[in-house]
Amino acid sequence: MIIIASLLFFISFSGTMYVMPRSVRKLTENGYVVRDMYKLKRPNVPTNAGMILVFTSFISISLLPLMSRFVSFIFDENLPIADLSEENLAFLLVISIFALYGLVDDLVDIGRILKLVLPITFSYPLISVVTPEDIWIPLIGNYDLSSELFMDVTRSDIFRVIIIPIYVMVVANLVNMHSGYNGLQSGLSLILVFTLLLKSYQDGILDRIIPAVSILGAIVAFFIYNKYPSKVFEGNIGSLFFGSTIGAIIVIQEYWWFGFFILIPHTFNFLLWVIWLFLMRSNPDKYLDKTGNHTKFGRVGDDGILIVPNFLTLKWIPNYYFGLNERNTVFALHGLTLVVCLIGYLIF
Repeated sequence: MIIIASLLFFISFSGTMYVMPRSVRKLTENGYVVRDMYKLKRPNVPTNAGMILVFTSFISISLLPLMSRFVSFIFDENLPIADLSEENLAFLLVISIFALYGLVDDLVDIGRILKLVLPITFSYPLISVVTPEDIWIPLIGNYDLSSELFMDVTRSDIFRVIIIPIYVMVVANLVNMHSGYNGLQSGLSLILVFTLLLKSYQDGILDRIIPAVSILGAIVAFFIYNKYPSKVFEGNIGSLFFGSTIGAIIVIQEYWWFGFFILIPHTFNFLLWVIWLFLMRSNPDKYLDKTGNHTKFGRVGDDGILIVPNFLTLKWIPNYYFGLNERNTVFALHGLTLVVCLIGYLIF
């Protein structure tokens, strides 16, 4: 399995590195650009490169049946053939829907109500392959989900229909929200996906989410172009692709609490946003501008230090209290998630 995983990673990484320069040029030529708000001159940077990552990682994944047979033939004829399993196919379907949704949202503004409702439906393919029998609940212990509630409907059925789609949707949105600086979202996603793959390998269940290895390869290559100073952005298609990948891995592997733990920084960022939303409504004169809108971006001082209006989003806290520039802020936020992932890996 480790040989096949290495091949998946290498093909996806190499393919992304190969096509990205041309993709950056073509996106720019076709006008798919946005302003980099945290640079003095606010240059236009090509965006929507997430579609490239979907393409290159899926090419690598499509070669899995061929590679597994090649590895078995070359190294050991007794090695099992690693074809795409039901879990793999459900995983790919879910992240494909999220990625397509992100692309549509990039091109056509879907609207706030649909953005809240539609993503709940995207993860239902996972209920065909995930059947949790129990879940650990603090102060209660292991809670049995296999017992029947009524008319052959079990607690597990209710859990699968309600919790699984909401869990993936929430994770995808948490990842989407914790972004805004060069390399922030891609670097955080890289750390989270690698942590989940490492734990899956340790637990002997990497085969359930083996396509995620290809996605990791694409993210690593993309990060090279997305880190400060960014040559390209991922767009909504990229952020939802990253977020749904993380959420789907957690659900398929049933890493409910491990996933919650490693996403603590993202969750804290969301809670800060909730507080900010409350303050904007309760004290609009202080938190809204003259047009009635909130301040979405900070600004860059002549010395490169980011000047932000408050500390009510996680990425602004280092700037608000310590006066860091963009690059060092991203390092700090990456370090925070890396430490949380390491602690989670050790205790779960």
